[in-house]
Amino acid sequence: MKSEPVAPADDTAERTTRAIEDLSGPRGVPLLGNLPELARGQVMNQVLERWCDRFGSTYRVRLGGTPAVVTADPVLVDTVLRQRPDAFRRSSIMSEVIDEIGGHGVFTAEGAEWRRLRKIATQSLNSSYLRQYFSTIAEVTARMRNSWVSAADAGSSVDVLADMQRYTLDVTTWLATGHDLNSVDSNDDSLRSRLVELFPAFARRINAPFPYWRHVKLPQDRRLDATVEELAALVRVQFVKARERMAGGAEPTNFLEALVRPLEDEPAASDEEVFGNVVTMLLAGEDTTSSTLAWAVHRLSAHPEAQDRVAAEAEAVLADGLADPAAVGRLTYARAVIDEAMRLNPVTPFIVVQPNQDITVDTAEGSLRLKQGTPVFTLLTYGSRRDHSRFGDHDAFRPERWLDESSAPAELPYAPFGAGPRFCPGRNLALLEATLLIATLCRAVTIRAHDADGPVRERMGFTAFPTGLAVTLHRREALG
Repeated sequence: MKSEPVAPADDTAERTTRAIEDLSGPRGVPLLGNLPELARGQVMNQVLERWCDRFGSTYRVRLGGTPAVVTADPVLVDTVLRQRPDAFRRSSIMSEVIDEIGGHGVFTAEGAEWRRLRKIATQSLNSSYLRQYFSTIAEVTARMRNSWVSAADAGSSVDVLADMQRYTLDVTTWLATGHDLNSVDSNDDSLRSRLVELFPAFARRINAPFPYWRHVKLPQDRRLDATVEELAALVRVQFVKARERMAGGAEPTNFLEALVRPLEDEPAASDEEVFGNVVTMLLAGEDTTSSTLAWAVHRLSAHPEAQDRVAAEAEAVLADGLADPAAVGRLTYARAVIDEAMRLNPVTPFIVVQPNQDITVDTAEGSLRLKQGTPVFTLLTYGSRRDHSRFGDHDAFRPERWLDESSAPAELPYAPFGAGPRFCPGRNLALLEATLLIATLCRAVTIRAHDADGPVRERMGFTAFPTGLAVTLHRREALG
């Protein structure tokens, strides 16, 4: 299969076709290749980006005995994203890990099955449903605001990532199943606390050198199995309630109820598909959004002037409370803070895909031949963070760049939600949650870094998240 031709920047330049063997790259060690460098306590995306600085926008690595390609070439990245799912599919390792715990849904499906499940997921997250979902988001947002105000009054520091995980878990589980976990107000060892462990467990299995859990179960694997079974039981109970409510002609108030409604000319979703799509929503909505929010708080803690601007905007826009979903669209500076946090600290800096068959694809420097199944690490946000030529202040936290048309942020080689046919359908929901919470928190409290435990660092699990991130809070004003 040949990709659509892309015109070179210089029509007179000679364009060549290369194979993976023709690419430069870091030297590996016998048998293991570059795996030791990628697993030596370092953040994988940072290692891949440093090698990109050294070896160019497209280079090769070896994962044990398997050759792989890493690319930040905007032409190749665009080609890969836009030719999914026909020419490229998600890494088979990731899909297998998620599928085997019962999470098979739109995230891991391919081909015709993906097209059908994508329709269902997109319908369940369209703008009309988001308006109906807003009351849930507003209620959980108010809980988190009250929690942070109480922490400010007590003079205690807060673990930002843990709080953001509780917030997004409550929103996502409530929207996905109609069940209110209320983990913001509770810390006991029930499902609400263990669901957060799903995502590190996925990451451990995806990055494991071999699938040991298929032969022997460690305590953490048994705990994962128990958590998945408890989640499945919750979904089964809520699914019965959703069917009963939808049979009465009510409008859906959550993702599960929306899934009950079959699409025109499409069969109803099976129980397995429903559970898989609920797990998909949890994957897409909890870990990624909580990490984005944590990074945004981290950036704001070092920029009080940005906090003040978010607070002033929120005071004007949210004067009547959190009742109007249209108001979130007027929180333009708060949204810019989220965009800038995602640019500087993308939580999904790369995805791994593989061609479905031998293929030749266009790049900025010519063409590249790829064999079927070759892992391709696609760096989604490299250019937006490291493009010195176009953005001299690329390292600076400057939300204003997203409001200044002359900065043309839309032209950044930047795709935190992916692109092409498999563009994340939950994008609008995630941005609505994040924008509303940041605005609400800055209106209520001021945030200061609390670095008693050392500097904030980045780790890579299912997403790239901050560690050691604590802040102190001070009440900004009395809440009405």
